[in-house]
Amino acid sequence: MKKRTNTERGQALILIVLGVVALIGLTGVAVDGSLAYTDRRQAQNAADAAALSGALAYIRGQDAQAAALQAATQNGYANDGESTVTVHQPPVDGPYAGNMQYIQVVITSKVQAHFGAVVGLEEINNTVQAIARAKPVTQDNMVFGNAVVALKPDGRGAMRSHGNNDLKVYGGGLFVNSDDDCAFDQMGNSSIIAPNGGLNAVGGVCLRGSIDPASHIDTGVSAVPYPPISLPPTPLCTTEAVVDGNTMMPGSYTSNQSFPPRGVDTLNPGIYCVDATFMMNAHDRLVGHDVVIYMVDGNIHWDGLAEIELTAPTTGPFAGLLIYMPMTNDEGIILNGNMNSSLVGTILAPASDVQLNGTMNSSMYHTQVIGYTVDLIGDADIVITYNDAEQYEAPVPPAVELVQ
Repeated sequence: MKKRTNTERGQALILIVLGVVALIGLTGVAVDGSLAYTDRRQAQNAADAAALSGALAYIRGQDAQAAALQAATQNGYANDGESTVTVHQPPVDGPYAGNMQYIQVVITSKVQAHFGAVVGLEEINNTVQAIARAKPVTQDNMVFGNAVVALKPDGRGAMRSHGNNDLKVYGGGLFVNSDDDCAFDQMGNSSIIAPNGGLNAVGGVCLRGSIDPASHIDTGVSAVPYPPISLPPTPLCTTEAVVDGNTMMPGSYTSNQSFPPRGVDTLNPGIYCVDATFMMNAHDRLVGHDVVIYMVDGNIHWDGLAEIELTAPTTGPFAGLLIYMPMTNDEGIILNGNMNSSLVGTILAPASDVQLNGTMNSSMYHTQVIGYTVDLIGDADIVITYNDAEQYEAPVPPAVELVQ
């Protein structure tokens, strides 16, 4: 048997050394790569937090850039040589460039390489960015511009249509917030005609009458929060309502008697804060233009033989708001139609059960009706004409969101 020569031993040693170097190199790549990856994740989290902090500060009227830099520093990244934080409002590139609602944060960080020096790599640079939107307060029509809305989040028949009436909705649709299989419950021989907005339900619909073929039905739509997050500010009445003959001046009205007082058939423009029953009896007449009826407490009940002509303001913070029953008032509303009546503006009663009763060929409702539940009753047609410009636009709260 031949003995292994010194040359062969030397060759083996070289291979072993090369293998060790390769293993060290691979280990170094793994270690340095892991450090770089961890740093990148931390830098991205810091950029996200900084962009959101800047957007929030902007909404509050504060220094957005200072807030973003402070948030980045608190998360371990500052302009200290190891990392660079740059804040742009508006962004300098991308799809949001030039838009002041967006704040861009760019972080560049340095990671010292522990093993990379073997191959001449002493540090690894990471660059990340985040963009947040600062959405200011806006105004928008309530509940996607639907004409008839039931806000109850659950239960059968949150909106009902029964009797032999034709419900005709033009310019908007119907929206039912309930997630029940029969969120909308149609009974009797009633029919639905809603060619513009259709019938929209979070849950399902149960049809026993008919629906116009041109009126689409959408089920499984997205729910809206309940209680609503976008409601009007509380109307204020700083004086008492005063009666002068058959005319009433705006202000607070609290009484064991109904509103309006007996003998009053005219409401002057303004806000009426009512703590009483809003009762209109047969053959009563009431006219009021540019009025807001704020039902602090008490229900509403109108007889079908009463003649009522009310329009909401067209300017100011309550433009388009005709009747408002706040969440603290869950008394009911019963509106019986009359061919000589006319309502223009939003009827908003988020905690109340609302009954609408039409009258033959009546087009009295130029309105948006929003209630906890809505019951469409009677044998006569109910015609509702919705026009965005005539209805209330609620304040949409400011918001911040991460978009990139």
